[in-house]
Amino acid sequence: MLYLVYIEIPTEVGNRIDFEEGGPGKVIGYMMSRFKPQFTAVEAGTRNSFLVADLDEAQITELGLLVSKKMNTTPQFTPLIPAEAVVELAGKAIEAVKQAP
Repeated sequence: MLYLVYIEIPTEVGNRIDFEEGGPGKVIGYMMSRFKPQFTAVEAGTRNSFLVADLDEAQITELGLLVSKKMNTTPQFTPLIPAEAVVELAGKAIEAVKQAP
C-alpha cells in the first residue's frame, strides 16, 4: 500500500547526524535504496522529511525501527489512496454503508 511517511527529526539528532562520518547522506542514501520512495521532500527550514512509498507491513516495521534507532523519533505513516481509485472505492464504500443497520 502507498504511504505518506512523515519523519520529524529532533534538532540535536540532526546536528549529530550532520557531523558523523558520512554525514546524513549515509542513512538517507540507505533509506532511499532500501524503500525506494516515489517522492521525497524536506520541510523548509527544518530537517523534517516526507516520503511517499509503497510499503508492506514488514517494511513499515523495518522503517519504523530504523528511524527510531538512527533518528530517535517515530515516523508517522498515513495510508494513501491514488486519486484515480477514489471514485470506485467511494462507490463501494457508500453501497456497503447503505447496508449497515
